[in-house]
Amino acid sequence: MTARPSQRLARSAPWALRFAALPVPLLLLAALLHHYRFIDIAPLFATIGIAWALAAAALVLAVLAFRAIWIDGAAGFRAAMWAAVLAGLVLLLPAAVVTEMIHLPRLADVSTDGTDPPLFTVAPDSVTMRPLPGPRLRAEQAVAYPDIVARHYPLSPERVFQSVDALVAAQGWNVTDRRAPDTDNEVGWIEAEGSTMVLALPVDIVIRVIGDEDGALVDMRSASRVGAHDLGDNARRIRDFLTALDTALQGVSEPEGGMDDADSDGQAGGDAQDLPPLPVPSPINGR
Repeated sequence: MTARPSQRLARSAPWALRFAALPVPLLLLAALLHHYRFIDIAPLFATIGIAWALAAAALVLAVLAFRAIWIDGAAGFRAAMWAAVLAGLVLLLPAAVVTEMIHLPRLADVSTDGTDPPLFTVAPDSVTMRPLPGPRLRAEQAVAYPDIVARHYPLSPERVFQSVDALVAAQGWNVTDRRAPDTDNEVGWIEAEGSTMVLALPVDIVIRVIGDEDGALVDMRSASRVGAHDLGDNARRIRDFLTALDTALQGVSEPEGGMDDADSDGQAGGDAQDLPPLPVPSPINGR
Protein backbone atom coordinates (compact mmCIF):
# COMPACT_ATOMS: atom_id res chain seq x y z
CA MET A 1 0.00 0.00 0.00
CA THR A 2 1.51 3.27 -1.11
CA ALA A 3 1.14 6.50 0.86
CA ARG A 4 -0.99 9.19 -0.72
CA PRO A 5 1.13 12.26 -1.46
CA SER A 6 0.08 15.33 0.55
CA GLN A 7 -1.42 18.22 -1.41
CA ARG A 8 0.39 21.52 -1.07
CA LEU A 9 -1.74 24.35 0.33
CA ALA A 10 -1.94 27.59 -1.61
CA ARG A 11 -0.17 29.98 0.77
CA SER A 12 -2.38 32.96 -0.07
CA ALA A 13 -5.67 31.11 0.61
CA PRO A 14 -5.67 31.26 4.46
CA TRP A 15 -4.39 34.84 4.40
CA ALA A 16 -7.15 35.81 2.00
CA LEU A 17 -9.73 34.40 4.43
CA ARG A 18 -8.13 36.18 7.40
CA PHE A 19 -8.18 39.52 5.59
CA ALA A 20 -11.75 38.98 4.36
CA ALA A 21 -13.04 38.23 7.87
CA LEU A 22 -12.00 41.64 9.25
CA PRO A 23 -13.94 44.29 7.22
CA VAL A 24 -17.51 43.32 8.22
CA PRO A 25 -17.00 43.55 12.02
CA LEU A 26 -14.92 46.70 11.52
CA LEU A 27 -17.70 48.39 9.53
CA LEU A 28 -20.41 47.34 11.98
CA LEU A 29 -18.39 48.51 14.98
CA ALA A 30 -17.56 51.87 13.39
CA ALA A 31 -21.18 52.46 12.35
CA LEU A 32 -22.47 51.67 15.86
CA LEU A 33 -19.84 53.80 17.59
CA HIS A 34 -20.61 56.77 15.35
CA HIS A 35 -24.37 56.30 15.63
CA TYR A 36 -24.13 56.55 19.42
CA ARG A 37 -21.63 59.45 19.20
CA PHE A 38 -18.61 57.60 20.60
CA ILE A 39 -16.46 58.53 17.59
CA ASP A 40 -16.47 61.49 15.22
CA ILE A 41 -16.79 61.54 11.44
CA ALA A 42 -13.03 61.43 10.72
CA PRO A 43 -12.41 58.12 12.58
CA LEU A 44 -15.56 56.71 10.96
CA PHE A 45 -14.32 57.38 7.42
CA ALA A 46 -10.81 56.20 8.32
CA THR A 47 -12.24 52.89 9.52
CA ILE A 48 -14.36 52.55 6.38
CA GLY A 49 -11.26 53.15 4.24
CA ILE A 50 -9.29 50.51 6.16
CA ALA A 51 -12.14 48.01 5.79
CA TRP A 52 -12.34 48.56 2.05
CA ALA A 53 -8.55 48.22 1.72
CA LEU A 54 -8.62 44.93 3.64
CA ALA A 55 -11.42 43.65 1.41
CA ALA A 56 -9.50 44.61 -1.73
CA ALA A 57 -6.37 42.88 -0.40
CA ALA A 58 -8.41 39.77 0.43
CA LEU A 59 -9.79 39.68 -3.10
CA VAL A 60 -6.29 39.92 -4.59
CA LEU A 61 -5.03 37.13 -2.33
CA ALA A 62 -8.03 34.98 -3.25
CA VAL A 63 -7.25 35.44 -6.95
CA LEU A 64 -3.63 34.40 -6.32
CA ALA A 65 -4.90 31.34 -4.44
CA PHE A 66 -7.19 30.38 -7.32
CA ARG A 67 -4.24 30.68 -9.69
CA ALA A 68 -2.14 28.32 -7.54
CA ILE A 69 -5.04 25.89 -7.27
CA TRP A 70 -5.64 25.91 -11.04
CA ILE A 71 -2.02 25.73 -12.21
CA ASP A 72 -0.27 23.78 -9.44
CA GLY A 73 -3.19 21.74 -8.11
CA ALA A 74 -2.74 23.27 -4.66
CA ALA A 75 -5.31 22.94 -1.88
CA GLY A 76 -7.26 25.81 -0.30
CA PHE A 77 -10.19 26.23 -2.67
CA ARG A 78 -12.79 26.54 0.09
CA ALA A 79 -10.84 29.24 1.96
CA ALA A 80 -10.21 31.18 -1.24
CA MET A 81 -13.87 30.95 -2.24
CA TRP A 82 -15.14 32.22 1.13
CA ALA A 83 -12.59 35.02 1.04
CA ALA A 84 -13.72 36.09 -2.44
CA VAL A 85 -17.39 36.04 -1.41
CA LEU A 86 -16.86 38.06 1.78
CA ALA A 87 -14.57 40.57 0.08
CA GLY A 88 -16.97 40.95 -2.84
CA LEU A 89 -19.89 41.69 -0.51
CA VAL A 90 -17.90 44.39 1.29
CA LEU A 91 -16.73 45.94 -1.99
CA LEU A 92 -20.31 46.17 -3.27
CA LEU A 93 -20.73 49.32 -1.16
CA PRO A 94 -17.95 51.39 -2.78
CA ALA A 95 -19.08 50.09 -6.17
CA ALA A 96 -22.60 51.33 -5.46
CA VAL A 97 -21.22 54.68 -4.25
CA VAL A 98 -19.22 55.15 -7.44
CA THR A 99 -22.27 54.24 -9.54
CA GLU A 100 -24.44 56.80 -7.72
CA MET A 101 -21.74 59.46 -8.08
CA ILE A 102 -21.65 58.90 -11.83
CA HIS A 103 -25.41 58.86 -12.44
CA LEU A 104 -26.64 61.48 -9.94
CA PRO A 105 -25.83 65.21 -9.95
CA ARG A 106 -23.05 66.38 -7.62
CA LEU A 107 -25.30 68.04 -5.05
CA ALA A 108 -25.10 68.40 -1.29
CA ASP A 109 -27.88 70.99 -1.01
CA VAL A 110 -31.31 70.28 -2.53
CA SER A 111 -34.35 72.55 -2.45
CA THR A 112 -37.80 72.62 -4.00
CA ASP A 113 -36.99 76.21 -5.02
CA GLY A 114 -33.48 76.55 -6.38
CA THR A 115 -33.63 80.29 -7.10
CA ASP A 116 -35.24 81.38 -3.82
CA PRO A 117 -34.67 78.53 -1.34
CA PRO A 118 -35.74 78.59 2.31
CA LEU A 119 -32.92 80.09 4.36
CA PHE A 120 -31.00 78.44 7.18
CA THR A 121 -30.61 80.65 10.25
CA VAL A 122 -28.94 78.46 12.90
CA ALA A 123 -27.15 75.84 10.77
CA PRO A 124 -23.32 75.73 10.91
CA ASP A 125 -21.29 78.07 8.72
CA SER A 126 -20.23 75.10 6.60
CA VAL A 127 -23.84 74.99 5.40
CA THR A 128 -24.97 78.64 5.51
CA MET A 129 -21.82 79.95 3.79
CA ARG A 130 -21.84 77.31 1.07
CA PRO A 131 -22.67 78.75 -2.38
CA LEU A 132 -26.08 77.78 -3.70
CA PRO A 133 -26.18 75.40 -6.70
CA GLY A 134 -25.76 77.32 -9.95
CA PRO A 135 -27.97 77.15 -13.05
CA ARG A 136 -26.22 74.03 -14.39
CA LEU A 137 -26.68 72.06 -11.16
CA ARG A 138 -30.27 73.27 -10.83
CA ALA A 139 -30.95 72.01 -14.34
CA GLU A 140 -29.34 68.66 -13.48
CA GLN A 141 -31.46 68.48 -10.32
CA ALA A 142 -34.62 69.10 -12.34
CA VAL A 143 -33.72 66.20 -14.64
CA ALA A 144 -32.64 63.78 -11.89
CA TYR A 145 -35.39 64.70 -9.41
CA PRO A 146 -38.36 66.12 -11.34
CA ASP A 147 -40.70 65.49 -8.39
CA ILE A 148 -38.75 67.73 -5.99
CA VAL A 149 -41.04 70.76 -6.36
CA ALA A 150 -43.04 73.01 -4.04
CA ARG A 151 -46.48 71.99 -2.82
CA HIS A 152 -49.54 74.23 -2.77
CA TYR A 153 -52.55 73.39 -0.61
CA PRO A 154 -55.98 75.11 -0.62
CA LEU A 155 -55.77 75.47 3.17
CA SER A 156 -54.77 78.18 5.61
CA PRO A 157 -51.02 78.42 6.35
CA GLU A 158 -51.81 77.78 10.04
CA ARG A 159 -53.48 74.46 9.21
CA VAL A 160 -50.68 73.40 6.86
CA PHE A 161 -48.02 74.40 9.40
CA GLN A 162 -49.75 72.27 12.02
CA SER A 163 -49.31 69.17 9.83
CA VAL A 164 -45.72 70.11 8.97
CA ASP A 165 -44.94 70.47 12.68
CA ALA A 166 -46.46 67.07 13.47
CA LEU A 167 -44.54 65.33 10.67
CA VAL A 168 -41.22 66.88 11.76
CA ALA A 169 -41.84 65.55 15.28
CA ALA A 170 -42.71 62.12 13.86
CA GLN A 171 -39.40 62.04 11.96
CA GLY A 172 -37.51 62.57 15.22
CA TRP A 173 -35.66 65.61 13.86
CA ASN A 174 -34.21 68.07 16.36
CA VAL A 175 -35.97 71.42 15.85
CA THR A 176 -33.49 74.32 16.12
CA ASP A 177 -35.65 77.26 14.96
CA ARG A 178 -39.38 77.66 14.51
CA ARG A 179 -41.95 80.33 13.73
CA ALA A 180 -45.59 79.62 12.99
CA PRO A 181 -47.43 81.77 10.43
CA ASP A 182 -50.16 84.06 11.81
CA THR A 183 -52.11 87.16 10.85
CA ASP A 184 -49.01 89.34 11.27
CA ASN A 185 -46.52 86.96 9.64
CA GLU A 186 -47.61 85.13 6.51
CA VAL A 187 -44.32 83.22 6.41
CA GLY A 188 -43.63 80.41 8.86
CA TRP A 189 -40.75 77.98 9.01
CA ILE A 190 -39.23 75.06 10.88
CA GLU A 191 -35.48 74.47 10.87
CA ALA A 192 -34.20 71.15 12.16
CA GLU A 193 -31.25 68.79 12.32
CA GLY A 194 -31.50 65.25 11.01
CA SER A 195 -29.15 62.44 10.04
CA THR A 196 -28.63 59.91 7.29
CA MET A 197 -30.08 56.45 7.84
CA VAL A 198 -26.97 54.25 7.64
CA LEU A 199 -24.02 56.25 8.97
CA ALA A 200 -25.99 58.91 10.91
CA LEU A 201 -24.19 61.76 9.13
CA PRO A 202 -25.66 65.17 10.09
CA VAL A 203 -27.99 67.05 7.73
CA ASP A 204 -29.81 70.37 8.06
CA ILE A 205 -33.45 70.76 7.05
CA VAL A 206 -35.71 73.79 6.71
CA ILE A 207 -39.38 73.86 5.70
CA ARG A 208 -41.08 77.13 4.74
CA VAL A 209 -44.83 77.76 4.72
CA ILE A 210 -46.10 80.89 2.93
CA GLY A 211 -49.72 81.98 2.91
CA ASP A 212 -51.35 83.45 -0.18
CA GLU A 213 -54.88 84.26 -1.30
CA ASP A 214 -55.45 80.69 -2.50
CA GLY A 215 -53.96 78.74 0.40
CA ALA A 216 -50.42 77.89 1.49
CA LEU A 217 -47.19 77.15 -0.35
CA VAL A 218 -44.68 74.71 1.16
CA ASP A 219 -41.00 74.66 0.19
CA MET A 220 -38.37 72.37 1.68
CA ARG A 221 -34.59 72.31 1.68
CA SER A 222 -32.18 69.62 2.88
CA ALA A 223 -28.39 70.05 2.99
CA SER A 224 -25.58 67.67 3.96
CA ARG A 225 -22.87 68.89 6.31
CA VAL A 226 -20.36 66.29 5.12
CA GLY A 227 -19.15 65.79 1.57
CA ALA A 228 -19.84 67.43 -1.78
CA HIS A 229 -22.08 64.63 -3.10
CA ASP A 230 -25.12 63.42 -1.16
CA LEU A 231 -25.73 60.34 -3.37
CA GLY A 232 -29.39 61.33 -3.64
CA ASP A 233 -29.99 61.35 0.13
CA ASN A 234 -31.38 64.91 0.37
CA ALA A 235 -33.77 64.40 -2.53
CA ARG A 236 -35.06 61.18 -0.94
CA ARG A 237 -35.61 62.99 2.37
CA ILE A 238 -37.59 65.79 0.72
CA ARG A 239 -39.58 63.35 -1.41
CA ASP A 240 -40.54 61.19 1.57
CA PHE A 241 -41.52 64.17 3.72
CA LEU A 242 -43.63 65.89 1.07
CA THR A 243 -45.31 62.61 0.17
CA ALA A 244 -46.25 62.18 3.83
CA LEU A 245 -47.50 65.78 3.91
CA ASP A 246 -49.61 65.18 0.79
CA THR A 247 -51.15 62.16 2.49
CA ALA A 248 -51.78 64.04 5.74
CA LEU A 249 -53.56 66.92 3.98
CA GLN A 250 -55.35 64.98 1.25
CA GLY A 251 -59.10 65.49 1.60
CA VAL A 252 -58.74 68.07 4.40
CA SER A 253 -61.03 71.09 4.07
CA GLU A 254 -61.75 74.18 6.15
CA PRO A 255 -64.88 76.31 6.64
CA GLU A 256 -65.12 79.27 4.29
CA GLY A 257 -65.53 82.75 5.67
CA GLY A 258 -68.96 83.02 4.08
CA MET A 259 -70.41 79.89 5.66
CA ASP A 260 -73.57 81.65 6.89
CA ASP A 261 -74.41 82.86 3.39
CA ALA A 262 -73.77 79.39 2.05
CA ASP A 263 -76.11 77.89 4.66
CA SER A 264 -78.85 80.38 3.81
CA ASP A 265 -78.60 79.32 0.18
CA GLY A 266 -78.94 75.66 1.22
CA GLN A 267 -75.27 74.78 0.74
CA ALA A 268 -74.05 71.78 2.76
CA GLY A 269 -71.65 72.88 5.49
CA GLY A 270 -69.91 75.64 3.54
CA ASP A 271 -66.66 73.66 3.35
CA ALA A 272 -63.95 74.50 0.85
CA GLN A 273 -63.70 72.15 -2.11
CA ASP A 274 -61.21 69.34 -1.55
CA LEU A 275 -58.36 69.63 -4.00
CA PRO A 276 -55.16 67.62 -4.39
CA PRO A 277 -51.86 69.42 -3.70
CA LEU A 278 -50.64 71.29 -6.76
CA PRO A 279 -47.02 72.40 -7.31
CA VAL A 280 -46.78 76.09 -8.22
CA PRO A 281 -43.88 78.52 -8.65
CA SER A 282 -42.53 79.89 -5.36
CA PRO A 283 -42.86 83.58 -4.43
CA ILE A 284 -39.95 85.82 -3.51
CA ASN A 285 -38.16 84.67 -0.36
CA GLY A 286 -39.85 85.82 2.80
CA ARG A 287 -36.89 85.29 5.12
